[in-house]
Parts: sequence; C-alpha cells; structure tokens
Amino acid sequence: MRIITTGVPVDVSAVLLTSHGKVRGDHDLVFYNHPYQDGVHSSTAAITAELPHIPADIDRVAVIASIDLEAQPTAVFDQHATWRAETTQPSGTSLSFEPPPFTSGETVSVVVEIYRHAAGWKVRAVGQGYNTGLAGMATDFGINVEG
Repeated sequence: MRIITTGVPVDVSAVLLTSHGKVRGDHDLVFYNHPYQDGVHSSTAAITAELPHIPADIDRVAVIASIDLEAQPTAVFDQHATWRAETTQPSGTSLSFEPPPFTSGETVSVVVEIYRHAAGWKVRAVGQGYNTGLAGMATDFGINVEG
C-alpha cells in the first residue's frame, strides 16, 4: 500500500492489532525506526503486508499516515494537505481511497485496515483522523507513550 500526499510530507506506519483492537506490545508499531514486524514492512511512503507471515493472533493491520511535524510544525490535514491510499491486490486489481478534507486539526489518520475475514484478508477504507497527534492514536491502540 502506498500513501500519496499533496501539500505536506508524511510518515507512513502500521500497527498490528489483536481482536481487541490493541497491540500485543510496543513492538507492534512498524515505522522508520522499527521497519519490520511479523510480516509487515515499512518504507518511505509504503507499507507492505506479507499476509501469510502475519501471526494468527493479529486480527488487523492499521495503516497510518502522520504529518511530519518536524518538517512542517503547523500543518494539518485539510483542503491544502491531503492523502490518498493506493493498494494492489495479489490479483493485480488496484484500489484507491481518498477521504474528504479533515476539518478539526487532524495531523494523523488511520488510512485503511487490512483485516482477517473468513479464511483470507480484506482491506477497508477508514480515513479516521486524530487531532491528538501520534500520541493520541498510539494510546488508543495500547502503545506505551513516554512523556
């Protein structure tokens, strides 16, 4: 899955989640400083999920786009700064999702979720923004955020 942005640089990450919607531990956050965990890889603007390698206790993988606030400390996702997710399925079918502009000062968004369904996997568009930044998103998923 690739994240394409306009108007602002972003970091792309992923969170491996159990059926309770929480991480097993802080290692389940995949990002530039921890680029691989249990079948999920992070690179500059992309997340790759090797589905057969994801452990059975992981129910879904949330793909996250967060504004690089070091590069643009006042930026938010709005009509001037947007993102679009593009994914290619194993069949070769391409899918894309672009949410409407956010309006409440969001700097982080859950872009899509890759989730278990029956004996396989599906992808769903989410587009949930967080105006509480990475710390707010991480806390919601059970990641320990140090002060």
